[in-house]
Amino acid sequence: MRIVITRVNGTADMIKFLVQPLATCCMRSLFAAAVNVIAAPFGTLSATEIPAVPVTAIVAHTETIDRVINGIGTVAPLQSVTVRPRVDGQVVDMPFTEGQMVEKGDVLLRLDDRELLSALASAKAKQAQDEAQLNSARADAQRYVALADKGVASAATLEQKTASSEQYAAAVQYDQAVVENAKTQLGFATVTAPLSGRTGFKQVDVGSVVSASSTTGIVTITQMDPIAVSFVAPGDRFGEIRHALVKGIAEVTLTSTDSSRTLAKGKLTTLDNAVDTATGSIHLKASFDNKAGILWPGLPVATTLTVEKRSGVVVPDKALARGRDGLYAYVVRSDATVEKRAVKTAFVTGARALVTEGIKDGEQVVMDGQSRIGDGAKVSVTPWSGSPIGELTEEARP
Repeated sequence: MRIVITRVNGTADMIKFLVQPLATCCMRSLFAAAVNVIAAPFGTLSATEIPAVPVTAIVAHTETIDRVINGIGTVAPLQSVTVRPRVDGQVVDMPFTEGQMVEKGDVLLRLDDRELLSALASAKAKQAQDEAQLNSARADAQRYVALADKGVASAATLEQKTASSEQYAAAVQYDQAVVENAKTQLGFATVTAPLSGRTGFKQVDVGSVVSASSTTGIVTITQMDPIAVSFVAPGDRFGEIRHALVKGIAEVTLTSTDSSRTLAKGKLTTLDNAVDTATGSIHLKASFDNKAGILWPGLPVATTLTVEKRSGVVVPDKALARGRDGLYAYVVRSDATVEKRAVKTAFVTGARALVTEGIKDGEQVVMDGQSRIGDGAKVSVTPWSGSPIGELTEEARP
């Protein structure tokens, strides 16, 4: 206790000297009373009366989930051909339009074939001439055979007639080859589609003179269905990819580069024969049905390659928290309290984790509210109303 001795001068000083200690004592008493009033309710709470923390929880289920490799690829046609003429000539007809789907064998271009028709007619005429001479030479040779048997004609004369007959026979064979070549050249005057696909821009027009040595060609035809996608994967995962290809589970899903929609699903068909040492990646190719024409050559796409299918307990990756000792989750017990458990996972695909240790099928796992609880905390559970990957549905969004 502190005693202050002061000199009192006059009535005012006397009042101040008496009132100041009394006021200080009253303030201390009031403060102590207020503290007791405020603290009293909390001091009397029991453990069972502590309010439950509101959380949302999702039920863990056993499912089959895919292990995947994500990447970026480019749509590429299985075949793309630049159509070129086989003979020189003037274009008289082009019965197709740019961008048209054509079938194999459809006529793309016709050339002026009058010169080729003349060449064919000339070859046939020469063949007919040589055939007539061959018939005459054979008849002559047969007569000399009879005369030689009677001793009228010499053996030398018979040999000469026989050789002449064989010479005309060879000439007829040559003429037949010329006729066939003329027919082939005439056939080249009509250019047809070598495959089914979509035409590009025309490189020539009706009236143009084209040459067999042209490098630009007439038009390019690109096969659209089926179509391929070329993409790459990490080279160190080659073993997984090859194993999946052998087992027939190497499925490839294509999505738009912004992941807003799925474009197509197909199969991995080809692995490159070497890993690129410069990038450490391996080049892959997959094939897809494209009857709807969704995939277009040169289009960039996001690829998802399945390399393994495994069954196990699956929960959203959002339900797993990360601490100093690794992953953990809060599992809701039957008494509405939570248990903090260490968790191990095999892999995560599409924001869904395959759990190998720590969570069992049918158990409830806390999704929202993890930061407000601890091991043994009492909780008030609301079922998770979002998607299985941990995203809120439109109805659940604020």
